[in-house]
Amino acid sequence: MSALKQLQKYFEGKRLLLPIAIGLAVAFYFFSKDFDPAAYNNIQWGQTMIFWLILAFTMLIFRYLGYVFRLRILSDKVLSWTECFQLVLLWEFSSAISPGIVGGTAAAFVLLAQEKKLDTGKSTAIVLATSYLDVLFYILAVPLILVLTGLDSQIPETIGPFSKNLVKTYFLFAYVILFIWAMLVYIGIFIRPTFIKRALISFFKLPFLKRWKDKAYEWGDEIIIAAEEYKKKKKHYWFKAFGATAFSWISRFLLVNFLILALGYNSSFLDILSRQLIMWGALLIPVTPGASGMAELLFPAFLGEYFSNIQLANTTSVLWRLISYYPYLILGFVVFPVWIKRIIKE
Repeated sequence: MSALKQLQKYFEGKRLLLPIAIGLAVAFYFFSKDFDPAAYNNIQWGQTMIFWLILAFTMLIFRYLGYVFRLRILSDKVLSWTECFQLVLLWEFSSAISPGIVGGTAAAFVLLAQEKKLDTGKSTAIVLATSYLDVLFYILAVPLILVLTGLDSQIPETIGPFSKNLVKTYFLFAYVILFIWAMLVYIGIFIRPTFIKRALISFFKLPFLKRWKDKAYEWGDEIIIAAEEYKKKKKHYWFKAFGATAFSWISRFLLVNFLILALGYNSSFLDILSRQLIMWGALLIPVTPGASGMAELLFPAFLGEYFSNIQLANTTSVLWRLISYYPYLILGFVVFPVWIKRIIKE
């Protein structure tokens, strides 16, 4: 079966059902549990709330644009703006339907490999570079923020069926894994590209990627060439790429801050940021698509104190997912036929 047909199968509409069903089931559970319409009387309805909600939606757009700009930079402007828009959206879609720790990386390897303007080595190097930049921001931000706010004070005593110590262990384990991943990619791209070739071949031996294992050998040779090109890039090239990455991550976190300002209480930006960093690390562990279910559980547990009642916290949790998660599910499903039509035509 060709790569395009495999991608078509990957982007089938039925793959939307599981993450949506899990997320809605958890949301319904929290809404139906001790539901009280009077809880919404504490919302300060008016222009101020609308203003913060508009800013929250704007952060979703900013996050997306940051990733588009980064892809444009890493492709050396070989990919057009339209192509970058399509690829980032499909990348986000694949992340939304994949387990947290897998993300959209596996699909991204194949998506970029279909672009005729890029050889497979260059496309693979781009995927690794984006992953490296994302993880680099996270592993730098975590100690920087937590040294100011502390770790234990930012984790609730209980989170549903999970204890504080278990969530802390999950978070620290995820951080160590990401740190190791960042070091390995750095070595592979900037020091020893042959290491990446061997790792890539091993990666494509996974059951759901075996169909491309023969191509992995060819891609390994090409990525060595692409990595050599990256090593020659000047510092400002990487500063721009990392700046776009930081812009996207900060927009991701500000979205939650603006939702809290809209429906909850004003509070410390650093505390909310540190809790989101811990949440994001913990969300890498769940095996559900896009961490559905776990995300809706963690939000009110970590950020519930910034709302007048738990029902408002649960409502904001659902709104957070509606803004930051579900649009990629729907838009990715819509854009994929447009993208694949262009690829076939080329």
